[in-house]
Order: sequence, then structure tokens, then C-alpha cells
Amino acid sequence: MRTQVRKIGNSLGSIIPASLIRQLNLREGSEIDMKEDGGRIILEPVKGSQKPFPFSEKVLLKGLDAHTAHADELAAVSEKEMGC
Repeated sequence: MRTQVRKIGNSLGSIIPASLIRQLNLREGSEIDMKEDGGRIILEPVKGSQKPFPFSEKVLLKGLDAHTAHADELAAVSEKEMGC
């Protein structure tokens, strides 16, 4: 897979394609080990470095219905918030 080195802030970096992110089960905050080997850059995920989110979607949504989610309330946007 080919990508480019680009400027990211004051550094240079490269984007990891989404297909590789899925294949390696990476997410934001995942640690990777980087080394040089004979002119090649090798990136490897650090095993066990990913801390799973402590709550599942099912647990977070338990007991949530239209009333507890305040579905009947709509935000009233002020003119100041609209930039008027």
C-alpha cells in the first residue's frame, strides 16, 4: 500500500489507511512500535496496549427511552449563538 509523507504540525507523518486500521484492530490512542531495518520503516502494534472502553453500548443505553433521553425537549438557539 502506497502513501505519502506529509506535514503534520511541526513534524512529518503518514496516514495509516482505514483498511489497515481495521485489519490490525487499531484505534485512536493505540500504541505502535517503530523501528528502522535496512532502510525500511517497520511499524508494529504493541500487544496489550489498547485499553478497551469500560462500557458497552448496551450498558450505556440501558433504561434509555424517549422520556429519559429528553426527546421532547428541543434546544432553543439564541441569536448570539447564531452569530447575529
